[in-house]
Amino acid sequence: LEAITRIAESLAKLSLCAVATETHVEEAMRLFLASTMDAATSSSSGLGSRGGLQQVGRELQEESKKVEEELRRRLPVGWSTGLGALRREFCDGGRGFSEAALGRALGVLQRRELVQLRNGGAMVFRCAA
Repeated sequence: LEAITRIAESLAKLSLCAVATETHVEEAMRLFLASTMDAATSSSSGLGSRGGLQQVGRELQEESKKVEEELRRRLPVGWSTGLGALRREFCDGGRGFSEAALGRALGVLQRRELVQLRNGGAMVFRCAA
């Protein structure tokens, strides 16, 4: 229950609302159920073992590094593009990266202050080399 409450509050903040609405709570419940079901099915498929999770973590880390390199090539300093366009290009397009790798790479670049997310996260701006 606490997790659902925190997710609902976070969703409200993302939509710039001071109070979580019923819509936020419903989405939080959907996300919580989807993630717990995903975790349950992945553990029953053999990925729940520690070695399996470490392997998946290493693969995601390697994929994220490739995405970081591609993002640096794709976005020159001072340029910006839409997050949706990046998703289409990197995940849905011919490059075939996972959304998790794209999100992780953007998070790493943001923490290193190489990119900024603007307009509520809809735009990615390359601010430094």
